[in-house]
Amino acid sequence: MLLESILTVIIINTIGFVWGYTQQSDKATDLFYSISFASLTGVLWFQGANSWMHHLLLLMIMSWSIRLGSYLFKRIHAMNKDDRFDKLRQDFIRFAGFWLLQASSVLILSIPIIIIYQTPNIILTAIHVLGLLIWLFGFIIETIADQQKFTFRQNPTNNGQFIQSGLWQYVQHPNYTGEILCWIGIFICATPSLQKWEWLAIISPLWIIFLLVFVSGIPLLQKAAQKKYGHLESYQSYQKNTSLLVPFLY
Repeated sequence: MLLESILTVIIINTIGFVWGYTQQSDKATDLFYSISFASLTGVLWFQGANSWMHHLLLLMIMSWSIRLGSYLFKRIHAMNKDDRFDKLRQDFIRFAGFWLLQASSVLILSIPIIIIYQTPNIILTAIHVLGLLIWLFGFIIETIADQQKFTFRQNPTNNGQFIQSGLWQYVQHPNYTGEILCWIGIFICATPSLQKWEWLAIISPLWIIFLLVFVSGIPLLQKAAQKKYGHLESYQSYQKNTSLLVPFLY
């Protein structure tokens, strides 16, 4: 089961890399990311699903993958390109390195998913319900935040402005808050199944926090936003008085 999971993710991201490099395009990059999770979970479900938790987890991952993948696919076509890849597309080694990081991230984040499917006949407990509710809360937050920002950017009257309405008035990156909650919820769902070394599965939510807070998420967005809006007093005030991920936590 583990081998099939790894091969599935590697094959999908290899195809994504070849397509992206030969076409010099990043319009399908995020779509391959979502497909990786959906495919991995589908393979695991097909091989070992025998309880309600297994079926619920499939529904969770498929819902998350379809929602995120379709949104990012729509967004990149509206933007035409992702500026993050401007210096990567023509560099074979660096571009390959990105896809390797993406494939590795999918596998790291999926550790709790793999463990859940390796656990037969799971009986739903209060811990599972807690995990499901946290995941659902995160899913709703991320969905609303993404839609609010997309709608804001599509309005021509907002050109040259930054979003600070809706969920974005409470935190600077509510979509990331929701994303982190989703993976915390999945990890919590896995905790009743964890034994000994399997508790290392906590690396899953820690990894998404690390990526979003220190690597490919907030740092890149903050740098780009500073160039666009850094001269605005309203943006300076927003940066100073609005927490990054957790409301009222500065």
